Amino acid sequence: MKTFKNILLFLTVVVFLSNCATARSERRYDFSLENTLSVFMLNNEKGSSFCIPVQYMGDYQIQSFEFSSGSILIGGYEIALERDKLTIAVYLNEAGDETGSSVSGFNLIYLEENGQILISKMEEPLAFKESVDLMNHYYIFIEKNLSDDDVKNITGEFENGNVYSRLSIKYDLIIDNEEQFGYGMYDDFEIYDGTAMDPVFFPPNLNFFKIKYLE
Repeated sequence: MKTFKNILLFLTVVVFLSNCATARSERRYDFSLENTLSVFMLNNEKGSSFCIPVQYMGDYQIQSFEFSSGSILIGGYEIALERDKLTIAVYLNEAGDETGSSVSGFNLIYLEENGQILISKMEEPLAFKESVDLMNHYYIFIEKNLSDDDVKNITGEFENGNVYSRLSIKYDLIIDNEEQFGYGMYDDFEIYDGTAMDPVFFPPNLNFFKIKYLE
C-alpha cells in the first residue's frame, strides 16, 4: 500500500511540474516599445510586427523611396530588415498643415510587398496648390512581420532582462528630380510588457498612424 501511495504522489508531482512548465512556456506578453516614437511593436489577431513610420512634410515632391538596409536589435537578438521581407507603403496628403495633424486626405501612392512593387504613383504630377499654407505630407510605413521564432527569441531576451534595444535603417530618396543618398534613422529604446505610452499623448503628427494601426 505504501508503494502504491508513493507512485500516486510521484505522478501528482510530475503532473504538477508539467503543468507549471506548460504555463511558463505559454505565457503571453503584450510587448510595446518604451522611450521611442520611431518604431512600434504591434500585436493583433494576425500576429506581431514592427512598424516604422517615416514622415516628410514640405512644398517639395518625393518621387522615389528606396529602402536599402536596416535592423532591429532586441537585447542580443537581431532582426534584419531586408527589403524582400518587408511591406513598404507610402501615403500622400497634398493638403497637410504645418502641424501634420491630418487624419484624412491621404492617398496610397506606393506599395511594395516582399520586394514586389504593386502600386507606383510617386512620380505622378501633383495638383496645383491654391494656398501657400498647404503642404505635401508623406507617410512612409515600413512593416516587418515577426515569425514565431522571432517572438520566441524576443520573449527570451525580455525574460533574461535584456530590454535595451535599437533601430537602424538606411534609404535613398529622389526629391524634386534630385537624387539624395544616405538618409537614415537610428534610435534606441527598451522593450516593455504592457502599454509603454498611451496613444492619447502621441504628438499630432502621429494622428494618421494612430487611425491606421491603433484604432
